[in-house]
Amino acid sequence: MQVMFLDAPYSGKVKLSEETLAYLKEKGYSKVGLYASVQFVNQLERVKEQLKEHNIELITSRADRTHVKGQLLGCDNYHDSFNKDLSGIDCYLYVGDGKFHPLALVYAQKDGEKMKEVIVNDPVTGKMHLMTIEDITTILKKYKGSLIKFLTADTVGLLITIKPGQEHLKPAMAFEKKYPNKKFYFFVDNVVSFDNLEDFNFIDVWVNTTCPRVGFDDQEKFRKGVVNINDALRAEEILSKDSVFTRL
Repeated sequence: MQVMFLDAPYSGKVKLSEETLAYLKEKGYSKVGLYASVQFVNQLERVKEQLKEHNIELITSRADRTHVKGQLLGCDNYHDSFNKDLSGIDCYLYVGDGKFHPLALVYAQKDGEKMKEVIVNDPVTGKMHLMTIEDITTILKKYKGSLIKFLTADTVGLLITIKPGQEHLKPAMAFEKKYPNKKFYFFVDNVVSFDNLEDFNFIDVWVNTTCPRVGFDDQEKFRKGVVNINDALRAEEILSKDSVFTRL
């Protein structure tokens, strides 16, 4: 069956609310990292004009899995996802509704020494809210425990999907070479069936190779713990460096 995916842009006006502009001024932010979800990314001209009018510089980039500069996907939650050095920004500014997408900007900073807040400007409601490390602290603490558990585990289950764009069988094969003292089992399916994982009680910990948000947002569904493939392959490095994540 042939499938065609089409963007569905927001038909209303996209601009920063007075609340957002006042907050940027109050905090003295002069440089922001600007991103938006697909519904709003092509309508950011007024936002850019407003930032310029308030002498605020913007920096953006095209993330790994996107085709439009400034677009943010929920799975872009790693520090190197954005293909640009954003270390000089004062904060992130996200234009869009909901919490799923801007949370990716919070997760992406977990390996850094300091976390910048994410200002969310919802053009639908005209409201602003903030997202910080406090929004994911509980999840990251459990994730840290899962990462430590992975290093000490003898038996590991690798979750692999056959969905296009999420299938990572070849990278998963690297585990057997990198960790020869562990026993790996490969679980291949179209979707991750959380309830069925309980049938394999010999698994010490799981490694997720599907959408990376599964490894974070679905921590509660894995009684044995779960880590994402990118972090599992560099677990020692992550746990040994000084970062927001290791200081939790």
